[in-house]
Amino acid sequence: MGVLFFVCVALQYNDPDPERWMALYGAAALVCFAHAWRGALHPVFPRIVAVVAGVWGAWIAIHIQGAFEWHQLAETMHAGTPQIEESRESLGLFIVAAWMVVVAVFGRRAAAPAAEVG
Repeated sequence: MGVLFFVCVALQYNDPDPERWMALYGAAALVCFAHAWRGALHPVFPRIVAVVAGVWGAWIAIHIQGAFEWHQLAETMHAGTPQIEESRESLGLFIVAAWMVVVAVFGRRAAAPAAEVG
């Protein structure tokens, strides 16, 4: 997932507002790489990214509610309306939030046996 989030950072290069998206996907990628490298990662880091992504995604989803039909998301890669693009962005944010929860849970589990030994 770290590699996927890093690819998402690269794909934001030509976005109209790339900085905030690159920062979020970059933070998610760094959390994934740190977890993979260190094994036990303090759960506060993925939790912060999860909260930011979840709140941001929910804010977008609330503001576009009812603006399109869900089947329009997968009909074509072209975003016919700004709301379709925003809905896809919110789905990406929810993926980040969900994966950060997974990293926080497994990071805590990986840290627990080490704490018991030492």
